[in-house]
Amino acid sequence: MDTDWKDIWGAPETNRENWKQHDPYYLADKLRSVPVHLSSGDGTAGVLDPPGFEDEYIPGLEDPDEPFAEDVVSPTETLMDRESKAVAQQLQKAGADVTTHFYKGTHSPQYWKREFQRSLPMLLYALGTRPAGR
Repeated sequence: MDTDWKDIWGAPETNRENWKQHDPYYLADKLRSVPVHLSSGDGTAGVLDPPGFEDEYIPGLEDPDEPFAEDVVSPTETLMDRESKAVAQQLQKAGADVTTHFYKGTHSPQYWKREFQRSLPMLLYALGTRPAGR
C-alpha cells in the first residue's frame, strides 16, 4: 500500500502552519537540548555513485528560481543540501548541539546507509547506550 506524502501533514501550500509545527527550522529553540546531526550530498556525482548516474525525473524541478549547476545529477539532493544547511544555521543560532556532514553525492540509498552508520554512535550515545567496541 502506497501512502500519499500529503496524507502526513497535508499539502505544504495549503497546510503551511501544520508543516511549520514539524519543521526543525522553525523548532530550533525547542531542539537546543537534543543533539542533532544533519547530512546531505550536494547533488553532484560522488564516490558512491555509479558512472553515468542520473536522478529520477521529478516534476517541477525543470526550471527552478535558482537554476542548478551543470554538474548536478540529483536536483533532489541539491535542494536537500540547501535546506539542511539552512536548518543547521538556524539550529546553531539557537545554540543547539549540531554536527553536520555535507559531501559530494546524490539522493540514493548507498549514501543513506553510510550516513546512518556514521551517525549511529552519536544517536546511541544520546540515548545513553554505548555502541559495541566503544
